[in-house]
Amino acid sequence: MPRHAAQTLLILAASLPCLAWSPRVHALQTKTARGLVPRAMAAFLSQHSAELAEGASAGNMVVPSAEDVENQFFKVLTASEKGRPPRDIARELGRLAYMAQLMTDPSATGGLTPTRRTFSAYADEHFKKLVAVKEPLFAVSGSLSPRAPLQVWAQVKYGRYRLLTGHVNLDTGEKIGAWDTLSVPFAQMQLGFSSGVNATANLWILAYRAVGDLWLQKE
Repeated sequence: MPRHAAQTLLILAASLPCLAWSPRVHALQTKTARGLVPRAMAAFLSQHSAELAEGASAGNMVVPSAEDVENQFFKVLTASEKGRPPRDIARELGRLAYMAQLMTDPSATGGLTPTRRTFSAYADEHFKKLVAVKEPLFAVSGSLSPRAPLQVWAQVKYGRYRLLTGHVNLDTGEKIGAWDTLSVPFAQMQLGFSSGVNATANLWILAYRAVGDLWLQKE
């Protein structure tokens, strides 16, 4: 990624409200996901890095449901089919990425709770240790509908949240027990981070398979 594009991505991401993952964690998830998509799509995203980041910073956002993310996915498709400019498509893809990452964050189940604040700060403390485990990219073939995987991601996320709640005071956000690299919170942080990356990449690939030729025709 060109240096100026990376700087733009981080600067714009810094304007995001700290709903759960911090802006720089979201930016890292998005950057990592870009390395998993087809080369032509990665080039498209690189050419519109500023718009991609802008879409991810579009105002305060409550935790999206699987249905909300699905609606945003189809918004990308509709905008593409209507011939919207590539920069507009990139903004919608940025918003889709942010929503997918927020939906898979194991601490994000409602408002800005003490648990979410604690978990976000914890991820920032271990930022250099965040690693995305590459999962099979199911989106490269088969159905173009995101509904089934979205439902699975939502179920998995709430299972992880239930595990996490045993290690934090839900009223104060105070940590309970050890939160070291062998702890349940550390494992949930890594799993949630990785899920956000892979969810972003898979949703982008589905969109690219469906309407990506319309983006590239305008480049």
